[in-house]
Amino acid sequence: MALSRLQDDLLQEFKEEKNLIYTQLELFDPLSDSLRKPAAQRLVHKGSLIFLEILNYLIALGGIAVIVFFNKLYPFYLLSQLRIRYDKINFDRYETEALYWVVIGLIGLASILFYFLARAVRRIRLKNSVIQVSAKHMKTLVGQHLNRKAAIDAIEQRHFSELPELEDPYAPQQGVNNVPNPGF
Repeated sequence: MALSRLQDDLLQEFKEEKNLIYTQLELFDPLSDSLRKPAAQRLVHKGSLIFLEILNYLIALGGIAVIVFFNKLYPFYLLSQLRIRYDKINFDRYETEALYWVVIGLIGLASILFYFLARAVRRIRLKNSVIQVSAKHMKTLVGQHLNRKAAIDAIEQRHFSELPELEDPYAPQQGVNNVPNPGF
């Protein structure tokens, strides 16, 4: 049976679409499975990230408050007293000043680091939201591909005897190196 050029082109396009669908399903299906996560787990994870973000912001603000009220808080007012009365306890003035400012600097540095940690947790939370949306769309895309694959398979089964044999990359390859091993 001789096929017209249009029929031949349509058959070739059908086979290429079939190959494309199979290839994309091989790529998307594992990705969709890895992105899928139960909704309760996402909410708990999102809630813990929000809690951690707020906690880090509060610790950063607490560090700034400690610096502002440094001379009035219990363990730190001792450094203030030591700075003022260095001569009565035989300490060097520069050493007491250095100790005072180093402790303030460490508290300030810790506050800055907790602020940056809170910002990093915020970015993680926002990226998780993007991943959640992409997982939802990936699931839809895989579903559409599976529907198209089923339609292609139905057409192929319905018209199997009428379609000429074209090269199928998913068919088992025959050759010297591709002979099945009967021992397995």
